[in-house]
Parts: sequence; C-alpha cells; structure tokens
Amino acid sequence: MLRDFKLDPTFISVLVERWRPEIHAFHFPCGECTITLEDVALQLGLPIDRLVITRTTIVPSKKDICEAFLGKVSTKFQSARIDMKWLENNFKELPKDATDVVKEQFA
Repeated sequence: MLRDFKLDPTFISVLVERWRPEIHAFHFPCGECTITLEDVALQLGLPIDRLVITRTTIVPSKKDICEAFLGKVSTKFQSARIDMKWLENNFKELPKDATDVVKEQFA
C-alpha cells in the first residue's frame, strides 16, 4: 500500500512545522492530532487480524483518570496533560514486590 502513496513535499513541510515533540502530536487550528497504530498499519499495509484491546472507564475528572490508571494523582497538570518529570519520578522503577495492578500502572 505504501508504494502507491504519493509524497507531497509541501504537505510534509506543514506537518513538520506543526509537530510538537513535547506532546507527540500535531498542533492544528482545530486542535491536536496524533498518529495512531491504525494509521501506521493502513499506510504500511499491515494486516490487523484481531480486535483491539480496550476497556471502558467512566470518570468525571482528570484527577480521577490519573488515580484510576496510575494509582497516584499528579499535582502538575498542564491543561489535560501530566508533567513528564512527574511521571518519570513516580514510575521510574517498578517495585520488586509489585502486584499485578501496580505492574499495569507502571506499564
């Protein structure tokens, strides 16, 4: 599939200008957009032969999301983002006696 893809140098230049490495996303006037694994699979023609693994969680706030998925709450939110230094400081090394839940939070 990729061999049929035509490169547009102007479009690529615009994407490069709009890429924000600190958030791993493109910043457009309409909002932020990132590349998904599905995008990569479609571009490279990779077969997807199984369903994606997801789970549904309904949480009322970003602090609740942080608690639900990480087991801890950051005090350094930047809009809807968590400070990377906080993540590094809190999840750098998995405890030796970690439970399955803690392992999932560190994953």
